[in-house]
Amino acid sequence: MASKYGRNAFTVQEATNSANAYNTYKCEILTLDAANEKTTASWANQPAKEIVFYSAGSVADDDGITISLKVNGAHGDDIVLSHDNLPFTVKGLLVEEVVIHGQSGDADAITVLSFH
Repeated sequence: MASKYGRNAFTVQEATNSANAYNTYKCEILTLDAANEKTTASWANQPAKEIVFYSAGSVADDDGITISLKVNGAHGDDIVLSHDNLPFTVKGLLVEEVVIHGQSGDADAITVLSFH
């Protein structure tokens, strides 16, 4: 019989700390087909606690991607990434929405993996 007090057991604080425990995850591929096109991933009813952005295989070396995060009902400053910055992880915020802007005319695909 396994012990509930072993190395992998959770304390009461860890079990009730909703900022560090993940209930579910979602994976979305956001595609940008034209320069300055915007695409959105929204989780207003269940904010993401951690988000990982990575290339879906089609971000060229000279392409820039701009990411805007909606936290507490408002978008903050834009985050500008190049292909060298991917994968890129955001932690420690409850993100309600992600807006991605393409800066080139090439088709780009960004995978957004969010943990809720």
